[in-house]
Amino acid sequence: MAFQQGLSGLNMSAKALDAVGNNIANSGTVGFKSAITQFGDVYAATIGGASSANLIGQGGSIMSVAQTFTQGNVTSTNNPLDIAINGNGFLRFQPTLDDLTPQYSRNGQLHLNSEGYLVNALDQFLNVYPATVGGDDIDTTAAVPLQLSNAQLEPKQTGWTGTGVGGVSIGANLDVRDKRAVGATDPDWDPVVAPFVFDPVAGDPTPSMYNFSTSATIYDQTGQPHVMTMYFVRQGDPLTGAQQRQWEPHFILDNKYEIPASDLTAGVTNPDLMMFTASGQISNDLVTPAVSATRFTLDLANAFDGTGAVDLTSDAGVAMFDPATPLEFDFSTMTQYGSAYDVNRLTQDGYGPGRLSGIAIDGEGQITARYSNGKTKLQGQIMLSTFQNPNGLVPLGNNLWASSAASGEALDGTPQAGSRGSIQAGAVEDANVDLTQELVNMITLQRAYQANAQTIKTQDQILQTLVNLR
Repeated sequence: MAFQQGLSGLNMSAKALDAVGNNIANSGTVGFKSAITQFGDVYAATIGGASSANLIGQGGSIMSVAQTFTQGNVTSTNNPLDIAINGNGFLRFQPTLDDLTPQYSRNGQLHLNSEGYLVNALDQFLNVYPATVGGDDIDTTAAVPLQLSNAQLEPKQTGWTGTGVGGVSIGANLDVRDKRAVGATDPDWDPVVAPFVFDPVAGDPTPSMYNFSTSATIYDQTGQPHVMTMYFVRQGDPLTGAQQRQWEPHFILDNKYEIPASDLTAGVTNPDLMMFTASGQISNDLVTPAVSATRFTLDLANAFDGTGAVDLTSDAGVAMFDPATPLEFDFSTMTQYGSAYDVNRLTQDGYGPGRLSGIAIDGEGQITARYSNGKTKLQGQIMLSTFQNPNGLVPLGNNLWASSAASGEALDGTPQAGSRGSIQAGAVEDANVDLTQELVNMITLQRAYQANAQTIKTQDQILQTLVNLR
């Protein structure tokens, strides 16, 4: 029996050394999970009255080689497409676009293939939840391979979303102390020398025709930028009371066209004036009927080029702007305080075309494309799979696993949801191999192997002694 015990010990130690050697060999493998050999003792089956206290074991055996799915260290890389999982979960890959067989990995070394798909070193396709049309949200109903296109991001005309936002939004303080106004008769005030006139040939408007001005870049339907200059002209006679708080905006496009404007505020009968309260806030209901506007729409079909009308939305004309997208200006944050003229807000919702310049991945796994025009667009969200029993996963090699009956079905979801970990971009997860511990294990197993070999040698010597008895 000692031969059998020693032989089993030799086999156990050799197999355990194989596991240690494999751990050491993969200590530099990204996402590798170390294995530990689990032993069990062996006893012969007994029948009758044999007492278990008198049984001598027949050696041992290997019950299983279990992988330890503890977290490895996270190391930064120079590749922004690399991802590390900090916590629970596995990335899901499919071998080809046609083969949907799921394979799971902790190795997040990714790159783009020739077709723009996000793949691993085996050219397997990473599964992500795709963005909805327009990139406003994520569709979590099904995960698919992610393909990034090098096509230009289509431009967006400056306009209005139809929900009360969009277009151009301007906030500025019109200095109430500026005592220049059209029609002023108060001796302490200076009348504007001439009414506001647009004449690009003569160089009008001149500074004597307005109080303040500012400009904003807007975009037409092809993504070309244009400069819209706004001139603010104070109206009315201070001797008449509230009229000193009236301002008339004028809109000049590219110093080529004057664009008439009409008010969008319900109930306003005078479409071209802004009016402020005595405390300096803009209002659209100061008098009856109301004469103040806070939001204007520009009539691009009736632009004036200094000599006549020009339709900037007609195919027969310049056709720079799409008439289906109204160009609107929001002045609802304008003020008239006793401080210097200052533009404190200027935004617009249009942009020109842009080419893909890079992608960014956040902690929730959301993948956002960056474009050369400064815009971003949501592309998708990385999917993570968890299992009731990760040790039941079947190793496939190349840091890939497959699910099995022992592991249970994959539980798919987004990073940071439930027990799933977070994503760290530009980093990878190192192998969780503890080299110091493995070297100690190797020494221990070597001693065990030598000791088992010694038991066989000793048993051989005893048998040889018995054979030599006379």
